[in-house]
Amino acid sequence: MNRFTNKGISVKGLKHRKTFPGHFALYNGQEFVFTESSWSLVTLAKLLWRYGWDCVWLNSLIGRTLTNFENIYTLQDAGNAYSSVEELLYAMGGAKFVNMTQTSTAQGLKEEGFSPRFINELAMAANRENYGQTVDVPFFVGAVSLAGAQPGLWSVEGGNKRVPEELVKAAKVNLIPGEVSKVTLKNSDDRPKFLLQYQLKDPNNNQILTEQKGYDIVIVATPLNEGMSNITFTNFPTPLPEIKGKFHRTVANFVRGKLNAEYFGISDPKAAPTGIMTINADVMFNSIGKHTPLNISKGYTPVGPESEDAVWKVFSQRPLADSEIAQLFTVVKDSQVVDWLAYPHYASPGHLETFVLYDGLYYVNGIEWAASAMEMSAIGGRNVALLSYNWWHGLDGKVDTGRTTKTEL
Repeated sequence: MNRFTNKGISVKGLKHRKTFPGHFALYNGQEFVFTESSWSLVTLAKLLWRYGWDCVWLNSLIGRTLTNFENIYTLQDAGNAYSSVEELLYAMGGAKFVNMTQTSTAQGLKEEGFSPRFINELAMAANRENYGQTVDVPFFVGAVSLAGAQPGLWSVEGGNKRVPEELVKAAKVNLIPGEVSKVTLKNSDDRPKFLLQYQLKDPNNNQILTEQKGYDIVIVATPLNEGMSNITFTNFPTPLPEIKGKFHRTVANFVRGKLNAEYFGISDPKAAPTGIMTINADVMFNSIGKHTPLNISKGYTPVGPESEDAVWKVFSQRPLADSEIAQLFTVVKDSQVVDWLAYPHYASPGHLETFVLYDGLYYVNGIEWAASAMEMSAIGGRNVALLSYNWWHGLDGKVDTGRTTKTEL
């Protein structure tokens, strides 16, 4: 599923970040309803005891979903592009994928035969961990979330941001460190032309300069939702497509200190889980995980969960009060809060955005409303690159072929 992001790592010689052993637990606000064992066979037995064969059916569901998902790589390798997220999803997985965006995760899993316990615990925990939301999100989002909870999850040494940073360097593009404020359509007898206005700092005196430059094709790779962008579009003959929806607030509370094991009913701090996922939307945090450095030095040994120097990442819907942090940690040596709009606030039925704002003007971030993930953004980016190429060269037969191509596959 991560073909493009893995390729980005291999091209520049980036490395997967080293992982360390640990175990997770599911917390309902009062007690742990499931705790992973350090022995994989014991964990498997516990999963079967609590959830029956649902975990086996999950592997089957994820496998079938990924098989269809990977169709996009073959289609894009052949130069095919899609004008909307709906057309792209249809090309990948037919009406099944499109329908998965129109029903909730809870309903979709129920129709697949999963038990209420599995839905309200494992699926809920995955969605709370990955998107800060519940099983009310669309089924396609939930499937991506559950796939991300499977073994084999990885991150990049130095941070995932290094992938796009290194790819930009490798492309040797003319990168202007400015903030675009206006896109103006210029009259033309042939193809549309675009004038971009942007602001950047003068390296000599740090004053803000306003500059303009013309382009044949413009690709927007930032959310245009209300409150998310300061870009204005002027001189277009008709209004551009409305970008709907709001983004979900996520707060990462980083704490260096000692976890309060007794708060979770654990007598021995050394036995505390290194990952705590919640299954109740009323709990004040989404998840707690023991954090390791982005850059792991040679010989690094992680401290245990009982250490006062352990670093924990606590995801929540809002900044936690000092009194709430004090409930979760008996010792707090340092803390830092990162508060941002991380991904869309999903609802079901979901809405699917367009990739085309105007001829020659494209929008990558529409893909996030199917599901937000690094690989999804990479697929959306390549789709827009193919759209612009096909439009420029008049290759209309390579656009929106999904309804027929999928049948042939």
